[in-house]
Amino acid sequence: MAARGAFAGCLLGLALVLAGCGWEPLYAERATAPADAAMRAIRVMPIVERIGQKLELALRESLNPAGLPTPQHYTLRIALRTVRADLGVQTQGLGTRGRFDAFASFVLADSTSGADLLSGLSHVSESFDILANEYSNVVAEDDARTRAVEEMRRDIVARLTVFLQRRVAGAGPLR
Repeated sequence: MAARGAFAGCLLGLALVLAGCGWEPLYAERATAPADAAMRAIRVMPIVERIGQKLELALRESLNPAGLPTPQHYTLRIALRTVRADLGVQTQGLGTRGRFDAFASFVLADSTSGADLLSGLSHVSESFDILANEYSNVVAEDDARTRAVEEMRRDIVARLTVFLQRRVAGAGPLR
């Protein structure tokens, strides 16, 4: 019986220690509370090419995951440039490894005044194998493009979140 009480006391003590150190569960909801409304108020402008369309859709889903109707106060313009290169080249001139680079310059602007609030550049580099089978090459390169879109989306959303949290908190615009 005493062992059971000691165990319960240890569990209670551990819970109190963890609560005091700022520990948060790994899969808890993200806490961007004040900036959430501002994030939903961003209108992502159309981006050219197929990879741009994928990035645009991913950003829209990240900024307003619930799809709540929100008045748009900001516009996000993105210029996307992509480069594909062969890295490993055999003596016969055939590539064995490819690299896909994507560069996105983005500008967050106030919709009413048109003033630029935040600008930045995001660069992502993904590699893939080049095989003898052409279909495998197409699939591998498309997978590299998909990974690049996801990584770029995370980078841009993180920058926007930090900027808007500081702006809402009154720390002023950060460039």
